[in-house]
Amino acid sequence: MHSLPSKLLTPIKILFGFITLLAMAVSCTDDRKNLDLYEFDETKKLVAFVEDAAGLIQTKGIVAFRDFAQKDSKWLRGNRYLFAYDLYGTCIFHPVTPELIGRNIINMKDLNGKPVIGEIVQIASNQKHPFGWVHYLWMEPGEIYPEYKSSYIMRVTDRDGHVFAIGSGNYKQKAEKIFVSDMVDSACIQLERKGLEMIPQFLDKSGKYTFYDSYIFIIDEKGNALVDPSFPSLSGRKLLNLKDAIGKPIVKEMIEKLETKQTAWLSYMSKSPDENKPVKKLAYIRKIHINHKGYIVGSSIRLEKPVWLKI
Repeated sequence: MHSLPSKLLTPIKILFGFITLLAMAVSCTDDRKNLDLYEFDETKKLVAFVEDAAGLIQTKGIVAFRDFAQKDSKWLRGNRYLFAYDLYGTCIFHPVTPELIGRNIINMKDLNGKPVIGEIVQIASNQKHPFGWVHYLWMEPGEIYPEYKSSYIMRVTDRDGHVFAIGSGNYKQKAEKIFVSDMVDSACIQLERKGLEMIPQFLDKSGKYTFYDSYIFIIDEKGNALVDPSFPSLSGRKLLNLKDAIGKPIVKEMIEKLETKQTAWLSYMSKSPDENKPVKKLAYIRKIHINHKGYIVGSSIRLEKPVWLKI
């Protein structure tokens, strides 16, 4: 077999390198969540920020973390910064709390007991969709009070084969519809696999099935509550005639909507204990069957838009 002339090797190496970088870029694009899935600019900017960081890591390798550590740059300004972990929970990069670097903190929890790093690793370890959101109650260094934070996480592999879970977060993040639809869809998958033995996990405030004031509820086809975290000691409450703050029979409407659909959205007015007037909420509901019995699984968020707008 004849070898290629030496004068052709350099152009071929350059072309091969270009093809490799192009493939990496395409891979990065394929792994991205479509920004059109999000309603709010602050969410889109955060997702784009993390994806841009992933692109830099892919092309520059771990040298990119030097860029991420530059104060007053696009990567480190105010409460906006990037963090990175390996898939075992060891901190690789954290410009705000550098003493964490090199430590395995897989068991670190937020103030509600949620295993935040464990959830970050779990998201990045997903083989089909290595990106997603984790919501948690966090205390930044120098702050007096903790605040809820939502971080977008994605897996990235650099040019040397190092794999990282990277992310960044927003405080007081507006709730996106996809936050509750993803949570409900995930809950339904687990319910269909494991059955009603999953119920205790939905009542655990430190678990993945609750964030801010959103949680999983389950109602049977007759309108009786199986999971109702707002009244955890009243399992079995009859909710068929339950009405919202303006008299809308919301459970009856849920049952009607799911007679012909697998999933649906339902808007309603909720009584708020910390406000003098009702607040607008939006529920995502999904119909499933467990042991040949029908159930409604759902969750809700506070609406940022008027309730009369088309959902």
